[in-house]
Amino acid sequence: MAWIAREEIVVLVRRSTGICLAIAASLMMSAPALADAPDKDPRNWPTVSRLIADRYENSGRVVPLRVHARASNHFACGYRHSHGRLMAFTLLGGPLETLTGYISKDLGRVLERELQDDPWMPITVEVRFDPDKVTELCPDQVDILKWSRGWKYPAGSLSPGRPDPTLQPTPAELTKITANPYWAALTGRRLPGRLMPGKVQVTEASLIGKTVEVAAGARVSIAYDCMFRDSTRSHYALRLHDGRGNFVHAYTRRTPEARELMDYVALQRDVLLSVEATVLKQPHSNYCRPQLEVTSWKIPKLPERNKD
Repeated sequence: MAWIAREEIVVLVRRSTGICLAIAASLMMSAPALADAPDKDPRNWPTVSRLIADRYENSGRVVPLRVHARASNHFACGYRHSHGRLMAFTLLGGPLETLTGYISKDLGRVLERELQDDPWMPITVEVRFDPDKVTELCPDQVDILKWSRGWKYPAGSLSPGRPDPTLQPTPAELTKITANPYWAALTGRRLPGRLMPGKVQVTEASLIGKTVEVAAGARVSIAYDCMFRDSTRSHYALRLHDGRGNFVHAYTRRTPEARELMDYVALQRDVLLSVEATVLKQPHSNYCRPQLEVTSWKIPKLPERNKD
C-alpha cells in the first residue's frame, strides 16, 4: 500500500469538471507520502470503493472498517465549517482505497496521540455516511463514530476471499490486448494509421455515438463526471486501463447482474474485462474524454502463462 502526498489546494471550476477534480483533490490532500505503509490487506467487505459507490443507499448505516489512519486538514463540502468541533483523518482501508473521516475532537485527540507513538497502528472504526452531507462533489466523507485498537472482524465484514493473482492481468498482457486502433482512439494515443481490418480509419470523432467492443483491465471507480456527472444512483463506474497509465471510464446501469460484476471486480481488485458499449462524449468540452456506456460484458480468459 502507498500513501499519496497531498497539500490543500483550492480549485475554482465549472461544475462539469468540479466533481472529477474534487475526487483528485481528495486523493491528493490526505496524509504525507509514506512508502513504508503496511502491505497487509484488511479485507474489508464491502471494499472502500464499493462503499463509496453505494453511499446514497447506505447513508445512515453504521459500517465497521479495518484501517490505518493519518491526521488530515481536509475540510470541505458538508464539513467545511467543522474545524472547531471535529478533527479529520484519512483512513486507508485497502490498496489505494481511502476515506476522509471526521470525529469529535475529544476522541480525535486521543487517536492522534496514539498515532504519534505507532504511526501504522491498525485500528477498527465505525463509520457512516451522513444522509444530510452525502454529495457528488465530496464522495469519500464519513463520520467516525468510534475507534478501537487492532483489527476486529464483525460478522459480514470480511471479504469472501482474497484476490487471485492468476485472474489479474499483467501490464505485458494488457499491452498486447489493447494494441488496437479502437483503444488508441478512445485514449488519445498515437497509433500509426489507426486502421482496422478493411482499411477503415478510426478516430475519436468517428466513434462518438457508435457501439464498440473493448477489452482491457478493469477496476472499480468512483469517478462520475462529464456525461455521467450525476449518475451515481443510476450507474456503476469502472476504470478500464491498459496497465500503462491510459484509461477510459465505463458506466453500467445498476442491476443485480451489474452488482455481481462490481463485487467480482472489487474482490479481485483488477480483472480482464471485455465490454460492448456506446461511446459518449460531453459536447463542447476540452476537458472531457470519451466515456463508455456499457450494454453487455464478459470476462475473457487470460492468455496462458509460462509456468517457469
